[in-house]
Amino acid sequence: MTPQDIEQLSNYHGMTPEPAGFDEFWAARMAEADAVPLEWEVTPSEIPAYATCDFLDLWFRGVRGERLHAKFLRPVSDDPIPLVLQFHGYPGASRSWFEQCSFVGMGMALIALDNPGQGGPSIDAGGYVGTTVAGHLVAGLDGDPADLYYVRLYQNVRVLCRIVRELPGIDLARVYVNGASQGGGMGIACAALNPDLVARACILYPFLSDMRCVHELDLDVEAYEGIGYYSRWFDPDGTREDEWFGKLAHYETNQLAKWVRCPVLFGTGLEDTVVPPQSQCATYNALSCEKERHLYPGFGHEEIQDFDDLIIDFLDGRVARYEGLEVVSADGCRLCAMHVAPAGEGPRPVVLMFHDCTRPARGWHHITRYVALGYEVLQVENRPGAGPDALAASVPDALAGFDLAASLPQADPSRIVAFGEGFGGALALAVAAARPVWRAVALNPWPALELVEDASRIACPVLMGTGHLDVLSAPSQQDALAARIHDLVRKVYPKYAHERINAFENEFLAFIHD
Repeated sequence: MTPQDIEQLSNYHGMTPEPAGFDEFWAARMAEADAVPLEWEVTPSEIPAYATCDFLDLWFRGVRGERLHAKFLRPVSDDPIPLVLQFHGYPGASRSWFEQCSFVGMGMALIALDNPGQGGPSIDAGGYVGTTVAGHLVAGLDGDPADLYYVRLYQNVRVLCRIVRELPGIDLARVYVNGASQGGGMGIACAALNPDLVARACILYPFLSDMRCVHELDLDVEAYEGIGYYSRWFDPDGTREDEWFGKLAHYETNQLAKWVRCPVLFGTGLEDTVVPPQSQCATYNALSCEKERHLYPGFGHEEIQDFDDLIIDFLDGRVARYEGLEVVSADGCRLCAMHVAPAGEGPRPVVLMFHDCTRPARGWHHITRYVALGYEVLQVENRPGAGPDALAASVPDALAGFDLAASLPQADPSRIVAFGEGFGGALALAVAAARPVWRAVALNPWPALELVEDASRIACPVLMGTGHLDVLSAPSQQDALAARIHDLVRKVYPKYAHERINAFENEFLAFIHD
């Protein structure tokens, strides 16, 4: 779609009308959630605490007694701190502990709920009437709308919000929500059903919006496949569509959006075929609160770094120091670098970060996660044309990046961590072979064979991760490289390819813990 197409949909509110008794329905569901006795505990997680951040597990009982889990990250502070409620995409789980650190680097605590029965440890109470094999969207669709999966989920979010009010050290005037896809739909629902708690909401391509529109566009596949299956199996001639879409509307994002009172930052990738922009318009148009929408031509249902970077100022999270720097390589080539440093005095360890050649440099929001750990971060962008066929030309750039990192005013030059993924991982190991690096971390280093000869010169400990399905950096070549590294922690992931890996990011947290 184009921005002009979006403008033409400015009065569109979805294909399914609001169900009869909608307000009373949700008032009753919230009353049920409020009547549940609170039962919760916070315990240390498997991630060791840093001097600047605690990594905790939050366990609580839901409206049907189910045991639910959320990651709870909290910056070490004597002052009341803001809190972000983070919701994940479908049908996954909360992202890695390390990824969640970005908000801690912005001076905020974070609670990341694992939705029951999806990819995390939260337990689903079950007992749905009708099919469940087709997924959570239609779980309970043949019964009372009060027993739909997402109705129950939003009741459990209400229970979580009640717990938030009891947590010590939280500034209850600054509780925010953030989410993309399913997480975006949940963020809207959380803000709508808990308007006296949520102060701001960051919403990227919200799922569960205007589901009949998705069905009519024949996009009820992937995340919406449950609707397609239900239609084929239980309503093949389409004569019951009004009935069951009317039930689904009880938890549709666009139906709930009318109750949101806080300011909303809203993002849409115009090439999104998973949550089509038309369906998102129904939700955005239903918002009567202060709102701003950002459209991203060329982006689909994927990470949009420019949107993530907007979150920093939208949530007033610029507590670290952000600056653009310049790296001058040995041949005079000038490269852009991004530097983020915690507030206060050093000396501090530094993460020297290199990115893969298959993607641009990471955004400001992404690299702020290192600040949560008490590190500065310096990310060096690749020169034009950088790639595995020209590794030797980029190594001097990486070495110049090390020299700049070591010279930063508050840096501890004896504690520099070289980190990278893919091509960036190869650069991190090349730097470790030529400079006094404290730790080196590489995920799927690419190319691997070109590093074998120099790998024996790496004196520091190395954490290396390999996706066994990687077709760019062959695992056999990574094996040859690993065999030459003296002090190595190796992690192999059988069902992962050339991609980010949650489990590896959690290994990273333990590896650089000082």
